[in-house]
Amino acid sequence: MDACLQIAEDVIGFMNLNQKVILITGANRGIGKEIARQMAKKDWQVIVTARDHSKAHQVATEIGSNAWGMQLDVLDETSIMEAASMVDKKQGKLDVLVNNAGVIGNHAMLDFDLNQITNVMGTNLMGPVRTSKYFMSLLKKSEEGRIINISSGMGEMASLNHGGYGAYRLSKAALNSFTMLLASELVDTKLKAFSMCPGWVKTEMGGKNAPRSLEKGAETAIWLATEKNVVSGKFYRDKKVIDW
Repeated sequence: MDACLQIAEDVIGFMNLNQKVILITGANRGIGKEIARQMAKKDWQVIVTARDHSKAHQVATEIGSNAWGMQLDVLDETSIMEAASMVDKKQGKLDVLVNNAGVIGNHAMLDFDLNQITNVMGTNLMGPVRTSKYFMSLLKKSEEGRIINISSGMGEMASLNHGGYGAYRLSKAALNSFTMLLASELVDTKLKAFSMCPGWVKTEMGGKNAPRSLEKGAETAIWLATEKNVVSGKFYRDKKVIDW
């Protein structure tokens, strides 16, 4: 079956044009899935995306009528372009883009594992750059479009002094820089861009010893998506601005 036809089968009828629309990358599990679940409860139209269409569809089915699933691979420019085209046809706009998809890189920088660095930077930095590029026109159709980049405290400048997890730290520090640059260039528009740290959360990446629940990990993203008076171009944790 053609991928676009398969995606279209997930959409039941036409969406409420007054309903706000949020798209989350890597939403088949963990924090992304929790954001999707909670935003659907707030009566937003939620677009669940994942590299595997069947997984995105499964999560959307679990969530219910306020969600639909779509294949989107943040490493694949064509995949993102096709996803943006589908969202344009089905929704006509996008209010919030959550760049959640990410991978870990645990080698020390001194190991110079070039394959790991390339893969992690491609996903954690260039993924949000790609999605922001191709969904920008849809975000501009929103009354107040927002881009939320899921970063990490491991990308804070002071945190870099701890060493270790070289590719991951580098990618998140770069993602924060991208957020600052993007926000500065959007200053005369209705769009806003943020970075946020969910904290150490019990996910497949965070591990079972992490102290935070999925609900706590998703909290700030949901707040950034819905709160009226939030300042663009800042780094947030627990709904408060933190240092870069």
